[in-house]
Amino acid sequence: MKPQSITSKENLVSSFFIFLTSMGLSFSLVNHFILQKANFSLLIIMSCLFVISVASWQRKKWSK
Repeated sequence: MKPQSITSKENLVSSFFIFLTSMGLSFSLVNHFILQKANFSLLIIMSCLFVISVASWQRKKWSK
């Protein structure tokens, strides 16, 4: 098996983290708006994590 480079591992981790945060963000949005179970702190935390993960991914992508 060929070893993966550090950049491919970072890309895999950042893609996985973006996927997890998007799932958490959609869960909190569904709870807040559709189910009327307002958990505003979860919504804020997941929004911030999603923005941070996308910004980190973009920074790594454009720093090459």
